[in-house]
Amino acid sequence: MSRTVAVTVFAMLLWALLSVASRAVLLRYGLDPWAFSFLQTCTGGLALIALSLGQGHTMASFTRGATWVMGAFRVTSAALYTTVLGWVSVLEAGTIAAMNTPVIAVVTWLLLRKRPAPFEWIGHGIILICLAAMYQGLEPDLRLPVYGLLILNAICLSGMTLIAERHPDNSSDAPGARLRFTGTVLLVTAAVFLVLRLVQTGSVGDIFDPTLLVASTLIGVLLRAPGMYFSLWSIRLAGAQSYTAAITLLPLFGMVIESFAVRAGLLEQSRFQLNTLIIALVVVVGTLGVLGARGRHLRTKKPAEP
Repeated sequence: MSRTVAVTVFAMLLWALLSVASRAVLLRYGLDPWAFSFLQTCTGGLALIALSLGQGHTMASFTRGATWVMGAFRVTSAALYTTVLGWVSVLEAGTIAAMNTPVIAVVTWLLLRKRPAPFEWIGHGIILICLAAMYQGLEPDLRLPVYGLLILNAICLSGMTLIAERHPDNSSDAPGARLRFTGTVLLVTAAVFLVLRLVQTGSVGDIFDPTLLVASTLIGVLLRAPGMYFSLWSIRLAGAQSYTAAITLLPLFGMVIESFAVRAGLLEQSRFQLNTLIIALVVVVGTLGVLGARGRHLRTKKPAEP
């Protein structure tokens, strides 16, 4: 297994664990999703910065505008996805989030003038058909909120991954540099979270609730920090579009982890339905079609003669 594949798969596994753990904690303890996400991001970033100390620490990432734009996109994306997880299962949310693949293809085409490879749209078409089927399968009162929030999430994720792919501090494979960059992104994200909360409500709420602090710190340090670390590394190795396509693995990983959480009593019930699993598998087929068409195009594209 290549390093790129290993890093990307591990990133997806960590995000699936994070999604299930977050959903279980939110539903069991009724925590404020904003405060929960903010503290996760803050503690995760602090942990990574602490690990990077003594390895040539620099504050350069904090001064780059691209880092703050990434943070803004990440804040919005995390808040939207966490909200959706309070309504539907990880399998459902992850399957619908497969819209990320066609969305980033369109964004890349419009902004970077990188036209999709021939036959790539066949795979995108399969994904869109699956999304229509998922829409019909949701309860009527959930359809518009879930799809509306996840469309916004897809746009934010596209912006974040495209910036991360080109960010000057995301160009190294050295562990110290990667720890510093990832920790900085998480802390910038937390700062944007805080500013937006203060502008919106004028208060940060009860962020010192003991249950909230313990749960957020554990999940932030053990799952969100390494999840973001491997995600940014995957974007650097595989590229924004391939990383986004790999996100289709999330619902399958999440389904397995969520089933164990239900059996362990961490979740009271599962929204699992066989139809959703079938749709998720077809989405993976569509994504493989996209990657296959893209890979074939790159292999057959001959370099220009000198």
